[in-house]
Amino acid sequence: MKRLIQSNFVAVVLVMLATLAVTSSICSAEEWSRKGKGEFFVFGQSMSSDAVTGLGIELEIDDTIVGGFGVGTNLTDHVNLNTELFFGSTDVTARGFGSSINGDTTLFGGDFNLDINILKGRITPLITGGIGFINFNGDYDGGSSFQETDFSYNVGGGLRWDITDHFLFKAMYKATWTTMEDSDESLRFDGANVNIGYMF
Repeated sequence: MKRLIQSNFVAVVLVMLATLAVTSSICSAEEWSRKGKGEFFVFGQSMSSDAVTGLGIELEIDDTIVGGFGVGTNLTDHVNLNTELFFGSTDVTARGFGSSINGDTTLFGGDFNLDINILKGRITPLITGGIGFINFNGDYDGGSSFQETDFSYNVGGGLRWDITDHFLFKAMYKATWTTMEDSDESLRFDGANVNIGYMF
């Protein structure tokens, strides 16, 4: 399932990149600057994770894809501050004390990020990092439920392409860490992030 989600996500990214490459000819030839411009964006991100243990129970969260939106501002041609919200759902499995129960959880999270665009031009490598939260709200087969909100932090890197004076595209790899209640270790989500936005 993990490979299927990732391969489908990569296929979508490649199709989008090919489409954007065809449209790149409409870029303005004038002097370019993103400084002082705001932006609104939507994104999709694949999230895969490892199992975590706590109180003698191993909790495994299945791979998933979340979607979200955000806003940002370009303080300079190289520095972008942005905030984003994401939503999704996934299956969970808890194992311990000789038994295993299945369930599902919704994911709701937010991040406040700092992006560094390495180059001033329309196409630039970027690095990103930030802090935020992830809310888990789920139920198990046995009728029990859980809900918690945990602090998170993330880092990533990729490519930004300002296709026109108003439209932008970002493709990144991002890793996010959080620590769930009663767990003995941090939980890491990682995967590809595809971002399409409008600058104003």
